[in-house]
Amino acid sequence: MKRNLMRQMTGAVIAVMVAGTLLVGCDAKQAGEVEMKFINVEKVALDSGLVKQEQAYLKAVNENLHKGLQLAEKNYATLPADKVAAARQADKKIIAQQWQGQQRAARQVVLAAVKQATDAYRTEKKIAAIMPMQTAVSVAPELDVTADLTTKLNATKLDFGKVPEITVKAADTAKPAVAAK
Repeated sequence: MKRNLMRQMTGAVIAVMVAGTLLVGCDAKQAGEVEMKFINVEKVALDSGLVKQEQAYLKAVNENLHKGLQLAEKNYATLPADKVAAARQADKKIIAQQWQGQQRAARQVVLAAVKQATDAYRTEKKIAAIMPMQTAVSVAPELDVTADLTTKLNATKLDFGKVPEITVKAADTAKPAVAAK
């Protein structure tokens, strides 16, 4: 009885495995079809104009940050002489942190646009994966989809958000004068 049960179980397992193998084979790609493509992310971002948009945004941010420092300089005239250096250093630190944060955020907007376009292209073309060219040692030219994605992103207008506004608070020896909004 136990042997019959074992034979039936073994037969059932084998039948399931054979059926699974056959079903997997139905959806398999033909020999020679490629499921992976490659992209040069930096080239796409540069050639599509996304980097130019990022640079324009960061230029506006930088200008506003420098205006903020200039406004803060006017506040230093009302501070005691021994507090000016500390206030200047605190303001410069805030401006530097704001600048670094804006640079990171802008780069994330660019990369998100590239990723979104890449995901859409991968889905549309039924590609299993699109990898960065930099991870490959050697790639056949027909696997490079950089030009296709550059074309796809040419008309993309990025939204980096609002350029931060710099305000200057009244002179206070305990706190920095500069604040970003």
